[in-house]
Amino acid sequence: MIINLFFIPEILLSFGVMIIILIDLFLQNYKAVTFKLIQLLLIVSAYYSINGQISFTHESYDLSEFLNILKFILILGSFIIFHYTYKHLVYLNTLKIEYFTISILGLIGTMIMISAHSLLILYLGIELLSLSLYALIGFNKKSSLSSEAAIKYYVLGAMSSGVLLFGISLVYGFTGSINYSEIANIVDTVQINSVEYLGIIFGIIFITASLCFKFGVAPFHMWVPDIYQGSLVSTTTLLSTLPKIAVFIVFLKLFYIPFLSMINVWSDILIFVGMLSIIIGSIFALTQENIKRLLAYSAISNIGFIVLSLGLVTNDGLQASLYYTIVYSLTALASFGIITHITCNSHGIEKISDLAGLSKTHPYYAILILITMLSSAGIPPMIGFHAKLIVIQALINSEYIMLSILVVLMTVISAYYYLKVIKTIYFDNREELISVYSNSSIVLSLNSISLLILGIFPYYLFNLTSYLMDLLFTISI
Repeated sequence: MIINLFFIPEILLSFGVMIIILIDLFLQNYKAVTFKLIQLLLIVSAYYSINGQISFTHESYDLSEFLNILKFILILGSFIIFHYTYKHLVYLNTLKIEYFTISILGLIGTMIMISAHSLLILYLGIELLSLSLYALIGFNKKSSLSSEAAIKYYVLGAMSSGVLLFGISLVYGFTGSINYSEIANIVDTVQINSVEYLGIIFGIIFITASLCFKFGVAPFHMWVPDIYQGSLVSTTTLLSTLPKIAVFIVFLKLFYIPFLSMINVWSDILIFVGMLSIIIGSIFALTQENIKRLLAYSAISNIGFIVLSLGLVTNDGLQASLYYTIVYSLTALASFGIITHITCNSHGIEKISDLAGLSKTHPYYAILILITMLSSAGIPPMIGFHAKLIVIQALINSEYIMLSILVVLMTVISAYYYLKVIKTIYFDNREELISVYSNSSIVLSLNSISLLILGIFPYYLFNLTSYLMDLLFTISI
């Protein structure tokens, strides 16, 4: 049993990253070799996340099959992001192995978050992720925007952590436990009109508010556009994918294990903030000229779909939220991955207008962006269409007819700014020099084209989410 613990992905990555830091000291001039070792570490960790793992739930830590599969998805996502990041940093002449080691520490933080079966372990995982993101956001020391973004995220993140701790202290104070299962048993026995019940409600509200900040949900979204704009594109790619998946799983575990009997409290909150996120993200994106700010508001809107369907508290809504999370992560990976490969006047892409005439100079990359934008807009046969459709169907099945109409309306409005990007690429003329600095785009092509293939055969992803939901209910009961 003890030997098997050394093959848990979190432990493998922890030991591996320490060894890589030491190796990098002696291979300062061979960063490509060190990067290959990092890729090998991710591959080995991914293998052991789905092979040879013992599924059990400890008092404070969960190693179920459901979470092992999700860890594999997180590691695979990191592998793709590192692939994009390496080429991008080499081109910008800012390549440092520390960037990848810090990113791995953030990856470990996400894995601790989703495996936590205790509020204290959850807090430690969130802080490890947050500290890593502080460093990555401020990585580009030459940019004042990067420094500003790092300070903003640090201040707001510290406030969010304080709110989370206050919520945890309230739950602990009124239940006497920080273990998920014990909290669930105690909450079931608490009388509705008691002081304890009211205290737990306040605890849930504070914890939910803090997690909504980490998720980038309105009205806790104020940091998202500035941080996306100020960070390197590679950092933005990481920000828009892995932490979102981790926070979503935390939402799932918290609301469906310790706080399941208090559905009437948190479901209304999630529906409200989810709908608010869709409205704010869709409307505010209309006026954006910076491509990263545009995708930031797009992320706020997309996360609104996830939170809204999660708040329905039905099997359809639960599956729709997981389905949408996977689709959004794939789309965000492809969108930002393409931007990391393109430069304008020897600088990274910043404005939408920087993409003008891309179809004439690099038609293949123009097609890849076309696929990602159509998927984001929810236009068939892309997978984004099925993701939005399944959320709307879940709303209708739960008899939220007015909300479903409003969601369709916001989807139509949001299509405008996605089509605006396509219009710029195919119909605008350009004066600046645009180029692509990577001749090898196999991973990027597979990432982008998967949006089309999964859209044509959506039942493969649907079957995967159904299987994951069955596993989740198994560990929740």
